[in-house]
Amino acid sequence: MLARDFLSSKLFPLKPGDNIQVATELMNEMNVAYLPVVDDGHLLGYLSIGELIDAKPKSRKIKSLLSMVLPARINEQQHLFEVIRVFANIPSTVLAVVDSEEHFVGIISAKELIGQMAHFSGFMEPGSILSLNIGIQDYSLSEIARIVEYNNAKILSVHLQALEESRRMLVHLKLNTNDLKSLVATFERYNYQVVASYYGDDDGSGLKDRYNLLMRFLDI
Repeated sequence: MLARDFLSSKLFPLKPGDNIQVATELMNEMNVAYLPVVDDGHLLGYLSIGELIDAKPKSRKIKSLLSMVLPARINEQQHLFEVIRVFANIPSTVLAVVDSEEHFVGIISAKELIGQMAHFSGFMEPGSILSLNIGIQDYSLSEIARIVEYNNAKILSVHLQALEESRRMLVHLKLNTNDLKSLVATFERYNYQVVASYYGDDDGSGLKDRYNLLMRFLDI
């Protein structure tokens, strides 16, 4: 789960010698709002479709639109979690990936990344989601797993969400069952605070529909 494992096969960088008209057409063809600009393997920056639409004349070279700010990028050896952290702090919907020598190696698309994460995180699997509010010092995945398995269920994935200005966090469990009544009762018996539950369809179509809505939103 390294950055290099999520390189897009559909996206290619712009060149500084491209004119605005050509760059606009390329971004429209690739259906992206941002693309990196690369010259001889070196990342120069990013341009958005909005910047290209506003710029005139259309015969102007895009290198004149680039800022001097050091562009965001990530090393190909960085973990997926670091990729997500970088995306959370930049406006761009794409992220350039470089090697140890700072040479450009490819592009990660936020949309494609979400799609891949949805599949390997269990998001698309049938089941339900249960959210627990617990103290950070009380978190024990092994104990939570024992409670879940005691109720003949399995954890498909776990996501942790720290609560601001608090020593507590939310633990979101994706489970392989929609029968949560006995499971909730067991958690409450062990003094866990169950704050939310979300039931999927037996075939997972409800979650898939919400995932497809998210993908369409990212296309806007």
